[in-house]
Parts: sequence; C-alpha cells; structure tokens
Amino acid sequence: MIRSFYVIDDFLQDPHQLRNLALQQEYPEYEETPQFPGRNSKHRQIINGLDRRISEIVGEPLVPTDGTSYAKFRLALEGDKGTSSVHIDNAHWTAILYLTLPEHCQDGTHFFRHIPTNTDRAPYFRHEYEKYGSSDAQELLDMTVNRDSNDPSKWEKIMTVPMRFNRLLLVRPQHWHDAGLSFGDSVKNGRLVYLSFFNHASAGPSGTGQSGTGQSGTGQSGTGQ
Repeated sequence: MIRSFYVIDDFLQDPHQLRNLALQQEYPEYEETPQFPGRNSKHRQIINGLDRRISEIVGEPLVPTDGTSYAKFRLALEGDKGTSSVHIDNAHWTAILYLTLPEHCQDGTHFFRHIPTNTDRAPYFRHEYEKYGSSDAQELLDMTVNRDSNDPSKWEKIMTVPMRFNRLLLVRPQHWHDAGLSFGDSVKNGRLVYLSFFNHASAGPSGTGQSGTGQSGTGQSGTGQ
C-alpha cells in the first residue's frame, strides 16, 4: 500500500508569524521565464523542526532535495505563467503550505490524468514502465509531460486540493499536477505558499538512490508548485 497524499489543516500553531516573514521577503524578477508561475523569495526561511515533523507524518526519514526551491516562499500574481503547466517534481515528496489569507484564497493545486497514456502519475518504480508503454524514465517523460505539458487537450483534471490558509499539502510529486490559478496584485492578496522538497534519506539529497521516474532527478520538473 502506497499513500500519496496528506492534507493537514491548521498545520502551524502561529501561521501569521510565517506569513509576516513572507510579506517581508524580496521576490526578484527572473531574466528568463521559469518553468513555474510566479517568483521565489530571494532567501530561504528554515523552519526549525519542520523536516522532522514531515518525516513523522509520512513515516519515512527525509532529507531536503538538492536543486529545488526548498524552504522558499513563492508568490504568483494574476497573469503569472511559467514555461510548463502540468509537470512532476524531481523529489520524493513535495510540501506546499498555503499562506494566502482566507478572504483571498482561490482555487488550489490541480491533479490530472494524461489522456493518451491513461495515467495519473509517473511510475514510482522501474518495473512499472512496461505497463506505461515505455522502457525507461526519459522515454516515459518524453511521451507525457515533456511533450504535452502545455496542451490542455491531453489532460483531464481529476482533482483539486483547495487552497486554505495554513493548510499543508504533502504529495508524492510523480502525480501529474500544476500550480493552479495565479491571482492578486500584491504579496498581500496573491497566491502565496511556502515550499519544501524532500528525498528519502537512503537516496540522499540528489535522489540518485531511488529508481522511480522523477525520483532519480531526470525529466521535467516545475521545482515545486
């Protein structure tokens, strides 16, 4: 049995403290449009004990994933778009903590079925490739997110986890997903989240010890939405 999602409400005892830190951050523009919509905070904000708590929730020893937006805030305002829509993340677990106030919350995180392959996620393990009609991770990604990320006709939205202030979403990010709606015109009323990305401790920060698609660091990554 594999559990892929956790939704935990009222996660932080004092979410306004973290939100106030997010409001004070710099969110610099990018020279080139990133894969994800919006902008990351310039600096990371480490939350003491968070990694251990998430490890306890999922029942796995976890470490931060290299090369991701681990411990950064992300702000996405109306009109913000990335170069990719539907994607996976190069990590074993993605954590999204929603920090938009209740009166401004809209939409949420979307999950999809890839119509041509009739799948809702990339394989977790190598032995799954055959039933996906592929022989390796790169071929699988080339026939799904790398080819069809921005083609709405290839995807059916099957689930939305609604945005809610102080809600933590933990997901195995091999599930086809996107960031949902960008909205607002400032950090005070826009889509504001705190992100973390984790690998299983046995794989290390680079994830090279795991065999699943997207868990080996290959393929298309939105670096967390």
